[in-house]
Amino acid sequence: MAAPFTSDVFDEPAATASQNTATDDLLALPASHRTRRSDHGPGDDIVLPATHMREFLQNELLVPRLNEAAPWLWQCGRPMPPRPLHYQLLLRRAVAVTEDPDLHLVWSKGRIFVKPLPAWLLRRSVWEAHLGGGGGGGDEQLGACARGFLFSYCALVAYRSDFRIATETGLLPEQLTWAAWKALSRQVLDGHSYAQVNPRYWYGELRLGRLNGIYRFRLGRLDNLGVLAALLVYVVVVLTAMQVGLAVDDLKANSAFRNASYYFTVISILLPLAGVLVIAVLFLPIFCTNWRATKRYEADRFRHIGVDGIRKQERGSSSSLQA
Repeated sequence: MAAPFTSDVFDEPAATASQNTATDDLLALPASHRTRRSDHGPGDDIVLPATHMREFLQNELLVPRLNEAAPWLWQCGRPMPPRPLHYQLLLRRAVAVTEDPDLHLVWSKGRIFVKPLPAWLLRRSVWEAHLGGGGGGGDEQLGACARGFLFSYCALVAYRSDFRIATETGLLPEQLTWAAWKALSRQVLDGHSYAQVNPRYWYGELRLGRLNGIYRFRLGRLDNLGVLAALLVYVVVVLTAMQVGLAVDDLKANSAFRNASYYFTVISILLPLAGVLVIAVLFLPIFCTNWRATKRYEADRFRHIGVDGIRKQERGSSSSLQA
């Protein structure tokens, strides 16, 4: 699978390009890289990216947490490209720079996380050597994530105003010009296919709160019932105190205390059930309405971008694995 562009954005004279390629690739990399925990060690070592290039690219491009939550991403956002940077500011979302690809385009109230576009991703030599760029080397999984990430920037930086915002916030390489960006975007969009990008990038902006809810739900924790759980703890404490009180002769002979204990016991049994029922009655219609609208849009969108068959295959394979 070829690189999404045919010429380097940072063009050089032909006489010097070949001898400067390796040096420029090294200069485009970060100063250091922190390793992750793996079978080879506990991680958290600070190393040079060039000496651990594959692991560096995996940390920079792969989105394992979002891929794990892929069946539920429709709850967090719609399958559409992200809206431009100027529109994010209109929504009163401040751009928060992150180097974590899992957080790229994840938003919460008042901010949206955006991973800067690294200069090394705009070099064909990197694509050919490491990202399945058609030169006989590379990793197609890395390439799919890289294509999706680059495509997301074509959506984020659509106007000159977006380009200005991106350069001022450090999202684009300093040496990149508006004319060069337009030429690059044209090449990327001309050859773009959703079937060639990681499924995470079928979606644009993802809501952080709902992502956290997915992870908590899969771990068996429901924050929506947190208040009810606290109330139950209080009820248990009161019932225990009443039980102790009924064992005391003075309180046992007190009819008012006996009646209060009786009614409170009945209420403590019925109240949690009523609380769960009220939450279900209020939440279920909203959930069903949003679910139907989102799934209808998702189906239409996937059919339009040509990944409906891929999506069905993924669901079929995941179902067979669970079985």
